[in-house]
Amino acid sequence: MSSERRSAPRTRVDLLANQYIDGVPHLADVLELSMTGALVRRMQAPDEDRAGYALEVAGEGGTEPIWLCASSVWRVGDFEAVRFVEMAVVDRLRLAGVLAESKRAA
Repeated sequence: MSSERRSAPRTRVDLLANQYIDGVPHLADVLELSMTGALVRRMQAPDEDRAGYALEVAGEGGTEPIWLCASSVWRVGDFEAVRFVEMAVVDRLRLAGVLAESKRAA
């Protein structure tokens, strides 16, 4: 029996991101997104796990990027689930806007 641990439903998205691991940006693709976490496909990140890192999600339509502090929940192959441990108020508002827009487009 599996139990759902997510505190917020995820929305399917297709956004590029940079995972800043040890200060170096590594390309990633955000596949699912919520206000509390995301499912990302790591494209160029090192295999070593980190307790946390900065995640820069590309803003849609030329808007400012969203900066999040992320912590890995699990990783299988190139896929990684992360939870957001910190974000500025302005980034929380941008994230809510991206989610609202994605839901309208679906």
